[in-house]
Amino acid sequence: MKKFLIVILSIIILLSIKVVAQTTTKSLLNQPGISKKDIIGRWQINSPHTGDNPLENFQFFRNGTFIYNYETEDDTRNIFQLNGKYRMEKNQLFFTVTSRKERIGGGLETGAVGTNEYLFVFDNDSTRVVRYKKPKELDPLFILDVKKTTEFFKIKINNRIYYKLSSDPNQYPEK
Repeated sequence: MKKFLIVILSIIILLSIKVVAQTTTKSLLNQPGISKKDIIGRWQINSPHTGDNPLENFQFFRNGTFIYNYETEDDTRNIFQLNGKYRMEKNQLFFTVTSRKERIGGGLETGAVGTNEYLFVFDNDSTRVVRYKKPKELDPLFILDVKKTTEFFKIKINNRIYYKLSSDPNQYPEK
């Protein structure tokens, strides 16, 4: 009898998890989207303000390609750029990464006081491009919120906020 109850409870739990997952996916798909025209440009994480060095950002191009730039100040991050193709479907962004740029070599040193934000940096490193032989489309990211005002245009991709800096993906406006 105990085994029978355990089996029944397990089935009920599994069915509940499936229902919750389907409900969550449906609610994600019903979030506001963004037009294919409006996504084109440069989008920076967390701030509409720029400085000397860009923060983490997306560059979405009209031809369906993208560049994802990690924050340039983080000198110890090996991968600092992803390149590839993107497509939109409702409020979903699908990415196929075709190459990445990464740092290799170099010695690890402490950052200079007053000039380096980070405590540790690479010195004398070089970069290389790694191309994927058989790139595959990744699971989608979700655009969960879109807000456009006269002051800014922002989108929430999964749980990260990005502000549109420019409609030209090649432009990084310094303000």
